[in-house]
Amino acid sequence: MTATGSARSAPPTELSAADRLEIAELPAKFCHFSDYAEYERFSEVFTDDVVTELVGVGEYNGLAAQILHARDTEIWTAGHAWHVVTNMWIRPTPEGAAVHYYMLGMIRTGAEDSGRVNTTGRFVDHVVRTPGGWRIRRREFTMDRPATPPDLA
Repeated sequence: MTATGSARSAPPTELSAADRLEIAELPAKFCHFSDYAEYERFSEVFTDDVVTELVGVGEYNGLAAQILHARDTEIWTAGHAWHVVTNMWIRPTPEGAAVHYYMLGMIRTGAEDSGRVNTTGRFVDHVVRTPGGWRIRRREFTMDRPATPPDLA
């Protein structure tokens, strides 16, 4: 209660150093599991009801849709796609935390091509604590140059 007797909304939950480390590992795990085709491990990153929104483009709804998109991406890129995340900050929220970061998507297009940045943008992952640990419940990806993946076309 405030001095005037009105109720305030609940402040965001504080996060421990251990929470922050576990949360920060979620995007890194996603990149590794995606880039090395360990799709069965996506349940270590996402909730079953996760929604990934490509802002202005479309959505993938549910864990199975995340896995299918990753498998399709492997086919479209002949297994030569890599994710790099940087400039991360974690902000507590009443529901858990919001993880803000930049992503560089790299792809090798030919036998002699060492890789080039193909996609860039900003992510916000909304994470919640589950019995299995922290998981991403909602992901928002705002691409610098929006493009529609073949599976959302």
